[in-house]
Amino acid sequence: MVRLALRRNSRKAGPPWLYHATGWVYLIFFYGSFTILFIKNPVQAARLGQLFQYFRIFFDAAALFLLARAVRCLLSKASKTWQKGMLIGGLLLFWLVPVFWTPGAVTPGALPEKPLLIAHRGASMLAPENTLASMQTAADLGVYGLETDITMSYDGTLFLMHDPTLARTTNIEQVFPDRANNPADRFTWRELQQLDAGQGESIPALTEMLDVFSENQLHLIYDLRIPPAAHPYAEQTLDLCLAEIKSSGAASMTWVLASHEEIPAVRATLPEAVLAAGIEYDNAPPPGDLVAEGYLLVNSESGLSNRMIHDYQVAGLWVNLWTVDEPWQYSRLWLAGADSVTSNNIQGLIALSRPVMAMTYSLYLVIWGLAGILAGVLVSSRLK
Repeated sequence: MVRLALRRNSRKAGPPWLYHATGWVYLIFFYGSFTILFIKNPVQAARLGQLFQYFRIFFDAAALFLLARAVRCLLSKASKTWQKGMLIGGLLLFWLVPVFWTPGAVTPGALPEKPLLIAHRGASMLAPENTLASMQTAADLGVYGLETDITMSYDGTLFLMHDPTLARTTNIEQVFPDRANNPADRFTWRELQQLDAGQGESIPALTEMLDVFSENQLHLIYDLRIPPAAHPYAEQTLDLCLAEIKSSGAASMTWVLASHEEIPAVRATLPEAVLAAGIEYDNAPPPGDLVAEGYLLVNSESGLSNRMIHDYQVAGLWVNLWTVDEPWQYSRLWLAGADSVTSNNIQGLIALSRPVMAMTYSLYLVIWGLAGILAGVLVSSRLK
């Protein structure tokens, strides 16, 4: 856009070197920004590919007509029959590929069941995250479960907090200005209770959240932050957390994210809990390995491929994907057959009665067939 603007106003834009330099700076900045984004957060690259695949019918149609137009122009220059045949055959081959490699919005059979919704830190778009208000709001919306993050206070109280510090989600800078960037696990429970976690909400203890969880008969998945070795409760954090969940009486509704080393402790205290494996979407372990260790659920970032979702489910594993906020991404996972997703956008996804875009294979063939006919008409006009 910058280069076009300079070209149209070349007399006012200055010498040619300025035009070229500005264009290169723009291109470097544009593509460099995306490169940095993908390096820092690789799942964004996967998400971009998933977005393209889900809406690929539009890209395929645009490419088909552009190719048909190019073939139409080349036919006027082709003098031999075999040359014309090659051009038309290439266009036909391009049209055939999407018939077998269909876009992500095409479902081969009946529409799968809608993935169940897990509220990420509660209804975090409607109330302050990881507060009782956000948990209760999510429960009132009708979610299947809650997700939260658990940290240990310096004097042994488990409480809800995601970040390593209290700076982002509380008014710590006003209450304890000299300790604003101190680790959250370095504060006592009495100190934590002096903070505002947003909209007048206090930081809740795990026991308080478990009351909401039990009263509403929801499922729970959580991330437990084990404090460093110097912390007085470092070695007891896991056992205390499991004990509180057991006391709540809802262990069977709890998905415990446990490492290989933590499995014995979980089985000893919460034998009825669901063992959940947190996995990397781009380095997904074989389903058989997880089943052999006793896992019943896979918890992965949304970049997990459709093939791996299917393979895990065939092995008998529940598949939960996080963090899914965009309706198109939720729709893609809906068509992929995901069991559940963790989301901040609970209210938006609950409102969806169908995927954003979905079509049966037969309907897709009709639409793609019509696109092929139109492309053929465009090309055939040059053959007359």
